[in-house]
Amino acid sequence: MIRMVHLLDDFGMGGVTRALSLFDDPRIEKMAHSRIVRMGRRPGEAVRFDADIIVIHVPPCWSRLPYLVSLRLRNPGARIVQVEHSYTRSFEKDRVASIVRFRALLMAAARLVDEIVAVSEAQKDWLIEVGISRDKLTTINPWCGREELFSVPDLQPRRGPLQLLAYGRLAQEKNFAALVQAMGCFRADEVKLTLFGAGPEEDRLIALAQDLDNVRMLPPTNDLVPRLAACDAVIVPSRYEAFGLVATEARMAGRPLLVADIDGLTAQAKGGAGFAASTHDVADIACGIVRLMHADLPAMGRAARTGVGRQHDDIIAGWQAVIRRAAKSNTDEADTRSSFTVSA
Repeated sequence: MIRMVHLLDDFGMGGVTRALSLFDDPRIEKMAHSRIVRMGRRPGEAVRFDADIIVIHVPPCWSRLPYLVSLRLRNPGARIVQVEHSYTRSFEKDRVASIVRFRALLMAAARLVDEIVAVSEAQKDWLIEVGISRDKLTTINPWCGREELFSVPDLQPRRGPLQLLAYGRLAQEKNFAALVQAMGCFRADEVKLTLFGAGPEEDRLIALAQDLDNVRMLPPTNDLVPRLAACDAVIVPSRYEAFGLVATEARMAGRPLLVADIDGLTAQAKGGAGFAASTHDVADIACGIVRLMHADLPAMGRAARTGVGRQHDDIIAGWQAVIRRAAKSNTDEADTRSSFTVSA
């Protein structure tokens, strides 16, 4: 049985933590035993694990490179896999002051691991442009662990205003401020928005929404079924997004999408599931909402749910392949040691 250790630094019930529920699937459990450990930062905090695979779920940074070096040296027999949940082309464009320095970090970190899992094809393509070897990269979408969303009833033809839903971390990168401002372009009998979540922009969003009678802000919840069942479409206007689990959740619930045409979000709107469009500013978002107002939303919802149906199996297959590569690596290393002993 392959032994896997997952390294995290944030144990909140966010997307990464939920995604690890995938490793409780019987198809993976019969191949590998998983456990979760808090990732260190200083070199002395790197320990030798009783593990065949070490999966890092924390993005690389300069201050952690010495820890990664120490982790590599103390676990020479383990296959180290970096899952890149965060960095993307749009992140680089939006947040990075020195592209040369940033890409040097990514290349240095890549040399310390055996494999890098991109969470979307768009992210993988960008990492290849950064200079990371194609042979070291694979793509496995994250899983949201919310199978109950398949029980949300199919969308019915709309009567009354378009009911939009947006949710997630209330932070600048999610671009919810521009979304709330865009709602000022519509009357309450045309479009309504429900927004929920928590984060550093909460007070600002409340202030922006207080004079709008078509914006409702609700507290965060893990019970997504009633809120998705009550909406006509989900909007994800992020400035950068490696994959976008909110978009996946909308598809599972059979709800159409309006997503930013960036990073991993673009692919989620394919197959008739919704629209990928510029959502950078207020005018862009308002134009996208007008498109939704005139679309066949029930048909888009059905396409969204159909398109996501096989995703779980594909994700399982991807991680099974990672486990098999680790098993093969262990076998090859054992054969090498055996051959060396005989020759000696």
